[in-house]
Amino acid sequence: MADGPLMAACAPAQTESDRAVEALVNLGVAPQAAAEYVRRGDPEGAVFDTALLSGRKHRTVSAAEIESQGGLAFSEVAELMEAFGLPRPGAADAVFTPEEARVLVALRELDELWPAELRMQTARVYGAMLAGIARAEAQAFLVYTEPHVREERGDTAAHLNALQSAFERLLPLADPLLLGIHRRWIEHELAQRAVSAAERTAGSAGLPGSVEVTFLFCDLKDFTAYAEHNGDAAAINAIDRFFDVIAHERGATGQLVKTLGDGAMLVYDEPADAVAAGGRVIAAMRAPGLPAVHASVHCGVAIARSGDYFGGAVNLAARLLAVARGDELLATEEVVKRCRATFAFEPAGERTLRGVATAVPVHTLVSASANASKSAPQPADRT
Repeated sequence: MADGPLMAACAPAQTESDRAVEALVNLGVAPQAAAEYVRRGDPEGAVFDTALLSGRKHRTVSAAEIESQGGLAFSEVAELMEAFGLPRPGAADAVFTPEEARVLVALRELDELWPAELRMQTARVYGAMLAGIARAEAQAFLVYTEPHVREERGDTAAHLNALQSAFERLLPLADPLLLGIHRRWIEHELAQRAVSAAERTAGSAGLPGSVEVTFLFCDLKDFTAYAEHNGDAAAINAIDRFFDVIAHERGATGQLVKTLGDGAMLVYDEPADAVAAGGRVIAAMRAPGLPAVHASVHCGVAIARSGDYFGGAVNLAARLLAVARGDELLATEEVVKRCRATFAFEPAGERTLRGVATAVPVHTLVSASANASKSAPQPADRT
């Protein structure tokens, strides 16, 4: 005991650098790396590098080098990155992979097909959408995976390393898959435009192979705002509940064509079946703490191909959903004519829909929850 004060007095005082190294080590940074960051006067760099993935090490090309290779000028590259929602790089900053650099060189050669204004518009859309995808991936990972990692890896360093390792394994799988899905959506959009143009040319004669079908679109109204207000776990639970409801309430005649983020596209042979299902979905999601659902129903002719549907009728039904309010089902006049004996509708005036040449008269289903069970087909087997 007598040696205690003497030993404390003889021990060297902990310097500010020592404290910084200790703090970084407690965050999971390797001691040698922590000491090096502190020596360089960049302790915060260690915090960022701990969270970043190894893909960063492949970014070896600067905007100035891209310009020197005949690619986009530095100012154009900086503006493009800003449009993506990312920081403007310095001319000499090595922030691009060789593959990305080749794209930025090729874009200069494609100026006539992809001019600067179009590049900027596309970059803004891509940036916003990809940021949303990244947030959704991180939210799902942190809600479902991170708690298990934290439980298995008690100390901070092991916890951080395990999370980083998990993302390192997942991202190489995600990149080609996202690229392939993006290509498929481009193909879908081009096919949709080709069929719509052919429909206009064919006029009343219709296209060979077209079928009459009723479309039901429904999704969670203002879901982004709901997620921001209620948090990741509530948002994921709401999505799960919504698709469970669709599976249970779509009815025996309903075919789920595809899900659309926080929404779904279904098809029916008869308009009454689609209206009934839409009403049931709205009613089933009407509960405290859940976002509202809105829906649209339209019937017409479309081309069925590879499990999907193409043509103006699909586009109209999808655009109609965008103007429906929460807990509201909107239907077109043809739907109302064929369902008037079963369901009550109120005129809602004409709506101007994006991509539709003329204003569309629409009607609102009266009391979706009351009408949903009235003369409706039985729901699909819940087992």
